[in-house]
Amino acid sequence: MLALTSGLRQMSASTSVVAMMRASGKMAVMEHDHVAARARQRALVRRGYDAISLAYRSDAGDAAASSAEDVSRYAGWVAELADLLRPGARVVDLGCGAGIPATRELASHGLQVLGVDFSAVQLGRAQRLVPGARFVQADMAALHLRPARADAVAAFYSLIHVPLADQQALFPRIRDWLRPGGYFLAIVGAGRWTGTEPYLGADMFWDHADTATYLRWLRESQLTPIWNRYIPEGNSGHTLVLAEAT
Repeated sequence: MLALTSGLRQMSASTSVVAMMRASGKMAVMEHDHVAARARQRALVRRGYDAISLAYRSDAGDAAASSAEDVSRYAGWVAELADLLRPGARVVDLGCGAGIPATRELASHGLQVLGVDFSAVQLGRAQRLVPGARFVQADMAALHLRPARADAVAAFYSLIHVPLADQQALFPRIRDWLRPGGYFLAIVGAGRWTGTEPYLGADMFWDHADTATYLRWLRESQLTPIWNRYIPEGNSGHTLVLAEAT
């Protein structure tokens, strides 16, 4: 009887191991599928901005006529950030687009600006329109920069096109790029929403968490929020948040 009981236990243990292995394999496949899906969503955004670059932003920096965005706000946002920084400070502009108006405003304050965007069309325009900045073509979700090299990171209306899982994973990396006491200024979502819709003639993807979730993610990444403001835009809006690397 003892031998039989021992054998049953061994069989049960073996069955449990097999079940765990199968579950682990299934989880790995699911995670791979999720990663691939997020990559497709980011690629859709890249292709979208390649197609609508001029419709989205003119060379003068004007927004599309159908947009509720007030581009005059950028000057004030950038001035607030510049007032916190020393002359010649290093700033990374994530999702810089065509460089106007944000990258151009940052450079006009005498800051050393690195613009990052994955749209070749947008980046080509940025290099022409903002010769005082440096640019690199990269997907911010996969971007790696040297630690503690930036005095500030800005992201205006770019994070909201990144899948939420990639946004959350990006915040600790942004903290790593910043020197202690550096700043992160970003437009994020004000309410939870996600979707793919036609935008200025191309399909576009958005993913927003709510403000409270973003503030929690920032704190967990040692990016301590200093203030946040609701930015109204037509019938909706976004949140502008300033955080400090702690």
